[in-house]
Amino acid sequence: MKSQDLSNYVFKDPLSGIFRYYRRVPTEVAHLDRRNFVRKSLKTKDAKEALERAETIHRASEGYWRALIEGKNASGAVEEYQSAVKAAQSLGFTYRPAPDAARLDLIELERRLRIAEQNFDISPTIVDATLGTAHQPKPKVSDIWKLYLQHNEAGLTGMSPNQLRKHRLSRERALRYFQELIGDRELESIDRADAIRFRDWWVTKIKDEKLKAYSANRSFTDIAGMLTVIDDALHTQFHKVWEKIRIKETNATKLGTRPPFPTAWVRDKILADGALDGLNAEGQAIIHVMIETGMRLGEVCNLRPQDIHLEDEIPHVEVAEREDRRNKTDYSIRRIPLVGVALEAMKKHPNGFPLYQDKSDTASANINKFLWNAELRPSKRHTVYSLRHTFQDRIENAGASDRMQADLMGHEFGRPTYGDGPEMKKRAEFLKAIALKLANTTGSTREAPIE
Repeated sequence: MKSQDLSNYVFKDPLSGIFRYYRRVPTEVAHLDRRNFVRKSLKTKDAKEALERAETIHRASEGYWRALIEGKNASGAVEEYQSAVKAAQSLGFTYRPAPDAARLDLIELERRLRIAEQNFDISPTIVDATLGTAHQPKPKVSDIWKLYLQHNEAGLTGMSPNQLRKHRLSRERALRYFQELIGDRELESIDRADAIRFRDWWVTKIKDEKLKAYSANRSFTDIAGMLTVIDDALHTQFHKVWEKIRIKETNATKLGTRPPFPTAWVRDKILADGALDGLNAEGQAIIHVMIETGMRLGEVCNLRPQDIHLEDEIPHVEVAEREDRRNKTDYSIRRIPLVGVALEAMKKHPNGFPLYQDKSDTASANINKFLWNAELRPSKRHTVYSLRHTFQDRIENAGASDRMQADLMGHEFGRPTYGDGPEMKKRAEFLKAIALKLANTTGSTREAPIE
C-alpha cells in the first residue's frame, strides 16, 4: 500500500476555514474497507497544527488498512493493544475496554457491533478495536523508555544528537533510580505510595549528598512526562500517581543562580591584553561574543555560517529557527547586533565555531576550567554563563526599555519573532554606546575597534 505526502490529505474548508483530513480508501484495500473516503475534521484553522493532528489520523488509517490486509493480530500484547487503539481511532471512535464499551449508548454500541460483524472473518484487530477485547498491555518499568521513544517521535523531532543524548540520559537515570528502589514492576501495580516512597528516597539523597531539590523534581517530571506519552498511546492512566509529587524548595535546597561578573572585572581582567592567552581561538571568540551580545553559550556555539551576517548594514548574528536543533524557547529566536569585541570575534570566525558545534557542554567545561586556572573567575559560582547575566545588568543599568531587553536577551515580551530594521538600528546604537573597552597590559584602556 503506497503512502503519500501527508499534506495531500489535508484540506481547508472554504466556508468555515477549518482544516479536514480527507482521503480516498486505497484501491488495494477497498474490498475490505466498506468506506469510500476517510473524512475527519481537524478542528483547527491553523495549518501547522492541522498537519500535526492529521499525522495521528494518517498513521491510524494506514495501520488499520495494514491490519485488514494481514488479517491477523499484531505480535505481542502491547503491539496488539496498540493496533486496536489505532484502528478504533481510524474508524472515528475511542477505544474502550469491553466493560466500558458495553455501557455505551445503544446507537454507538450497535455501530460497533455492526463493524465487528463485518470484519469478524477479515481482521481480528478490527473486532478488538470495536468491541474492546484486546488484551490490556502490562508494561513494566523497564519498558518505559522504549514505549516513550516509540510514541513520541514528533516530540523528539528537531533535537540535535547532543540534545537527544542529554534528553535520554536524564530520563534513563530517573528510571534506573526508581527501578532500583521498587524493582521492575508492572506499571499498573505502581500506586501513590510507591511514588511517595521514591520522593522520600530523594529527600534522604538530597540531605546526604547536599544536592538541590531540582535534581529530584527533574526525576519526577521526567518519569511523569514519559508516562503521559504512553498513556496517550495506550489509553492508560499510569502518570496519575506522579501528580503533585514535587519536593518544596527551601533556602538550603534551592538551585542557586549564577551571579554576574562585575562589569569592571570583565573590562579590566577578562578583556586585558593577553588575559585569554592559552585558551583556544574559538573559546576566546565565544567569550567575546557573549560579553557584547548576552547570548547563551549554546546559542553562540551553534551559530552556523548562514546565521552570521557581517556584510549587512547592521552586522548581526541570528538565533534562528532550525529543523536540526531546538532553541530553548520560541522567544529565543532573535537578531542581535554585533559591536566591539563581539564584532571583531565574528570577523575572525565567519563560519561559526565548528570545534564546539553541538558541544556546548564541552565548551563550558574547557572555558570554565581555563578561567579558573587563570584566576579570571571571582568565585566558583561565577561561570562563563555569568557573562549573560552581566550583559543583562549592563543593558538594564544603561536604561534599555523592557522591550529592548527582551529583544536582546530572547525573553518573552509579546513581540514578533524578529525586530524590524529601525529597531535593529536602535539596538545597535545602544550597544555601541555601552561597549566595553579593551584594557592593555599597563592598566590603561583603549576602545574596542567597532564599525
